[in-house]
Amino acid sequence: MKQACKVLALLLFLFLLAAPSVFGEDILKVFGNANMDQVIDEKDIAYVKDVIGGKEQTTEFADANNDGKIDAQDIDQIQALIDDNANSITVKDAGNRTVTVKLPVSRFISADYRTTEPLIAIGAGDKICAVDTTFHERMVEFGLADRPEVAVHAGEVNYELILKLQPELVVVATSKASTANDTSEKLNGCPVIAISPTSRKTIIPDLRLLGYVLGEREGSEKVIGWIEKNEGIVEDRVKDIPSSEYPTFYYESNADQKQWFAYTPIGGNIFDGCAATNIASTLGSSSSYEIEPEWLLTQNPDFMFLDLMKGADSGPGRSVGDMAALWQKLKDVRNFTGFLEINAIKNNNMYIIDRDITSGPRWVVGHAYFAKCMHPELFADINPEELNQEYLKEFFGLDINGTWAYPMPK
Repeated sequence: MKQACKVLALLLFLFLLAAPSVFGEDILKVFGNANMDQVIDEKDIAYVKDVIGGKEQTTEFADANNDGKIDAQDIDQIQALIDDNANSITVKDAGNRTVTVKLPVSRFISADYRTTEPLIAIGAGDKICAVDTTFHERMVEFGLADRPEVAVHAGEVNYELILKLQPELVVVATSKASTANDTSEKLNGCPVIAISPTSRKTIIPDLRLLGYVLGEREGSEKVIGWIEKNEGIVEDRVKDIPSSEYPTFYYESNADQKQWFAYTPIGGNIFDGCAATNIASTLGSSSSYEIEPEWLLTQNPDFMFLDLMKGADSGPGRSVGDMAALWQKLKDVRNFTGFLEINAIKNNNMYIIDRDITSGPRWVVGHAYFAKCMHPELFADINPEELNQEYLKEFFGLDINGTWAYPMPK
């Protein structure tokens, strides 16, 4: 009987290690978060004490110093993390990789342009010693013009230059998780964390994790607070709309580079909670699909949104006139037989939107924009443009003219 209990306990322990996702996506994946919630605090110390005393089962992150056993040293490590004086920190990144980083981090590389924006927002900009080429091309408003380029987004990495810069950490996009170990080996063991604090679903725990790693906890909590202040506005206002009255929409990915590439609800979670139905919801389990334009005729969406990933023709410095001309161009190149009779086009409900305001902390801006387009009567007092400017001013000190979406819903 005792042997059977031991086996069951071992199986439970292995299950917890292999499947942290059972606790949800909002877990702070830092070793020391013993009770598997969103923060590291005194409750984690109490939890580890209960594990040592046999009152609680161990969890994936109870082994705070990642030495394979739960003991008083884990309590010391948790206390050091709380007090911001730990010598190192161990985390699980988006690729489920265990990565240990020596603290404090004073020099690191951000090799993904969309990740770089929130890193600057939390206050880590001065610690970034190099970026990727795309950041300088698409996000010049955020500065760092003097930082060398060590990578091409979704492309090659200049390992030789990175080694010369001697970073203490390299942050790569989630999409690079499968090659992150190889990257670390080529950089003589420099820790590499694969993480993209850009997705609505995981941005809060991702920002919090980076706050701990980079010594920017206060800054990360400030950004998180701004997100949380705005994230529930849409859902609260549309909650009484019955699903039978939901309008339908088509969301096209990378509209400035290719056409007829539909985002599914998986890829376009920015729309979740907007009281609308994505016509691509039946296409499959991938995040996007190339479609035939005639398919739109059969679906006849009420609204059409064209996503501008490249960002060269929208955003800072672009006028309403610039965006109106782009809107007309994108509409003209899509004009096949029957296109003008689609409800979205016939009723002038085609919109173009810069991806910068649908990704990262600014997902709440895009969320409000989409909802206001489809339910304008519920959002008369909400101005997505002002929300975007508030973010740029508060976290970057920027007061810039630009147009990130067109047309603005009335």
